[in-house]
Amino acid sequence: MNETTTNADQADLAAVLLQHLAIYRAMSHTQLAARLKSSQTLDVTDGVLPDGTTYVVETNLMWDDSAKRHVRVIADLSTGQRPPERLLGLIPVYRPDVQDGFIMAPDGSFVDE
Repeated sequence: MNETTTNADQADLAAVLLQHLAIYRAMSHTQLAARLKSSQTLDVTDGVLPDGTTYVVETNLMWDDSAKRHVRVIADLSTGQRPPERLLGLIPVYRPDVQDGFIMAPDGSFVDE
C-alpha cells in the first residue's frame, strides 16, 4: 500500500492516466484548438480500477503560448483517498494522486519531449 492509502499503486494510477491522455495525444492540433474556441476545455471521466478503487480524471485544455498556438493538455487522476494538506493550517488543499500532460505545437509535434 502506498502513501495515498489506496489499494492501487502509483504505477497503476499513472498507467491509467497515460491511457486517458493517449486519447488527446491522438487528436490533431486543429481538433484541440477547436475545443478551446468552443469553450469545451474541461473533461471529467469517472472509472474503476480492477481492484475496485474508484477514480476521477480531470483533463484541462488551455493555450500554453497563444502567440505560437501551442495547446497544453493537463490531466490529473484522483482516488479521493489522499488526505488533504492544510494551507495556513486551516484550509484543506486536495492534490491528485498522479498528474501528467503535454504541449502540442501547430505542426502536431510535442513540445519539450
